[in-house]
Amino acid sequence: MELWKKTLSSLRDRVEPYDYKHWIAPVSCERVDEGRKEIVLGVPDDSHGRWLAEHFVGAIKSALRDLTQSDFAVSFSAPEASDLVAAPPPAPLKLVSGVREPEAPVASVGVPGLIDRYRFDSFVDGPTNQFAMSAARGVGDHPGTLYNPLFIFGGVGLGKTHLLHAIGHEVHGKNPRARVRYVTSEQFVNDLIASIQKNEMNAFRARYRDTCDVLLIDDIQFIAGKDRTQEEFFHMFNTLHSLHKQIVLTCDQLPQSIPDMEDRLTSRLQWGLIADIKPPGFETRVAILRRRAEVDGVDLPDDVAMTVARHITRNVRELEGALMRVVAMAKLTGRPLDVEMTHQALGNIIGKTLERIAPDTIMKAVCAEYKVSPSELKGPRRHRNITVPRQIAMYLVRELTDESLPQIGAFFGGRDHSTVINSLKRVEALRDANPEIRAQIDRVRRSLRD
Repeated sequence: MELWKKTLSSLRDRVEPYDYKHWIAPVSCERVDEGRKEIVLGVPDDSHGRWLAEHFVGAIKSALRDLTQSDFAVSFSAPEASDLVAAPPPAPLKLVSGVREPEAPVASVGVPGLIDRYRFDSFVDGPTNQFAMSAARGVGDHPGTLYNPLFIFGGVGLGKTHLLHAIGHEVHGKNPRARVRYVTSEQFVNDLIASIQKNEMNAFRARYRDTCDVLLIDDIQFIAGKDRTQEEFFHMFNTLHSLHKQIVLTCDQLPQSIPDMEDRLTSRLQWGLIADIKPPGFETRVAILRRRAEVDGVDLPDDVAMTVARHITRNVRELEGALMRVVAMAKLTGRPLDVEMTHQALGNIIGKTLERIAPDTIMKAVCAEYKVSPSELKGPRRHRNITVPRQIAMYLVRELTDESLPQIGAFFGGRDHSTVINSLKRVEALRDANPEIRAQIDRVRRSLRD
């Protein structure tokens, strides 16, 4: 389709090279109706289509508009599951409907090392982890055919391990005969050392190369600097990848940032899809707390959830730990689970962050960072030098106070709650895409806690 070829050429200049390679290039044009101004684009799977619809459909429509001077309706079409794998990759199990089908009925048994509660349905997704979640689901649905390797990176306690385990459960659930192997990098190193000592390297290589359909390794950064381990991993990676076996790795940093990692390994870690996870936003933190409370059978008041979420911001592990502390203290003392109890339970953990911060204080801190005045933030001006600080101030008031959306709108010059919602979404997008904005927001937070 000539129109789509021209659109691709235009999109290459409109989106980041990484995004073009992984999200735009795999798209094909299935049908164009220039009379009705409609285009149907073929995508590898539903999750790919959803991601395009949420993040790139605007760029696609803009490119089409520039080429045709018309507004096109853009829709996405994924193949039926039976069409996803045209030719099965070399493997001891045949592929049907995108997953390995057992040659004979077998009883379903769990995958050693996987934590049962770490599944996709228990993972709370939000703007800061949606990319990684979508990619992980794609791999879980179609191992070895979409993103290989899948490299998930992010800080401690943000959900990397959860997604890694969820992939394993998903693959195993769809096909109990699929040979899924999960290890931490420490276990991998120890297994290698023991195999060398016992002169059992053939058995070691068989475990990780010959009898493995999906390999999941947690914290791959810890093999850096270990020459023999990197050597074995390099050859194992090459073998699995050439046989279309799925490899999923987690790490606390980008491949090129791992110190003492061999260049040839760094290159291979970048072959597939790299997905990052950032600290969750306020709304996602509240959702995580509610989900955990539901699982634990705890009746969690909204104001308690919001208090914990407002002050525990770094990672999910600390967030859930704080909730457990509050619930435990309430049970042990026989007191109600309320905001006062929350302050007492968490006071030693977060100290000054529990002190109530007034919206005026937040506004002054934002004004100091951006060299603007409170009257400008409350006024009608829409210049970027004013609107960005205003939106960030709204975002921080929402995060650090108990003010409702209408109250925040009223505080900022009588704006309605829909304006506040749009401002919050805009700041989340800016924070995720722009490291400078993220650093500015962090500086304001620190100034409020000093």
